[in-house]
Amino acid sequence: MNFDLKACEAMLELTAEQVKMRLETAGGETHRGVSYEGLEGLSQYYNPAVFGGRVYVGSERVEIVYVPSGPALAGITRGELEKSAGTQPTILRSRAGKEYVHYVHPEQGIAYSSEGDRVRFVEVFRPRSLDAYQAEIYRDPGPFIR
Repeated sequence: MNFDLKACEAMLELTAEQVKMRLETAGGETHRGVSYEGLEGLSQYYNPAVFGGRVYVGSERVEIVYVPSGPALAGITRGELEKSAGTQPTILRSRAGKEYVHYVHPEQGIAYSSEGDRVRFVEVFRPRSLDAYQAEIYRDPGPFIR
């Protein structure tokens, strides 16, 4: 199962019930009352046998799709993601570690952390301004101390 940006974007349009059906949650994981960075009070749905990302749903809609490293990101590169976004990213610190950089294309609704071309995780969300992304989703991890 390779990374599919269009499939992640389509998840953003589903209701909570549709997400449950799509991810066959009886065979996957469901966690309630979780947070994702700055987003709180979410339900998380995950079934890697069906979809490679974790889908975070708020009270009204899907808020974000998080795709972790592993089979879903195998072979995907930072360059491919940047090309898909079609814009120059804003660079922020990554929570993935000191060697990683967090690339954000907020108006396109995608962010990812990578070390060189190796992608650690991808976030897909509704397009918004950089200020809104930083206020609503992103949390600066602060400096990494050795």
